[in-house]
Amino acid sequence: MKFRNLFLMAFAAVSSFAVAQDAKEPEAIYACKSGIVTMEMDMMGNKIVTQTYFDDFGRKTATVNDFGGMKSRSIVINGETIMVNDEQKTATKFPAGMGGFGGNRNSVNFTKLTKEVMDANKIKEVGKEKIADKECTVYEMEVAGMMGGTQKTKVWIYKGITLKSSTESDFGTMEQVCSKFEENVEIQASMFTLPEGVEPQEMDMNMFGGGF
Repeated sequence: MKFRNLFLMAFAAVSSFAVAQDAKEPEAIYACKSGIVTMEMDMMGNKIVTQTYFDDFGRKTATVNDFGGMKSRSIVINGETIMVNDEQKTATKFPAGMGGFGGNRNSVNFTKLTKEVMDANKIKEVGKEKIADKECTVYEMEVAGMMGGTQKTKVWIYKGITLKSSTESDFGTMEQVCSKFEENVEIQASMFTLPEGVEPQEMDMNMFGGGF
């Protein structure tokens, strides 16, 4: 597998729970105003570190990925996921319908977890556990897979925020764990926007060798 393909897989994994922002009817998705969630994941011997920044109770989100020296910032604008290279002042829009790339593929608001939502996503509460010194509720659920179909996921939720996730897929088990959570901190507004004058370009999937 090519390195870029691996990076693409990693980006999909760490973007799985990014929340699509609806400009018309945004809603709070977290029970705290702002924060920085640092997550770590091992993928085939490669350590992936991501930091998710959020503000306005999750109405604004951005994720900074560092995978083998390849760094990116991903934001969600009007339901579309855009990967930004701040150094080169470029932005790439991922195609719709590509799992985590085309916006939010698993838009469960855990602060408003109704019976209807739980039934629709086959969610069940399975326990409590502390992650990063935060008391989390643990859920099992089924989510849309990157290549179609469904896959089983377990999530550890604190105030609506995923502090740990474990997903079984065709690529094996992918697990992300929060190593640090900074709650109610000031986040710069520029974290959630494109660099001035930058227009996002559509992703050319041929650069990844025609897929996985």
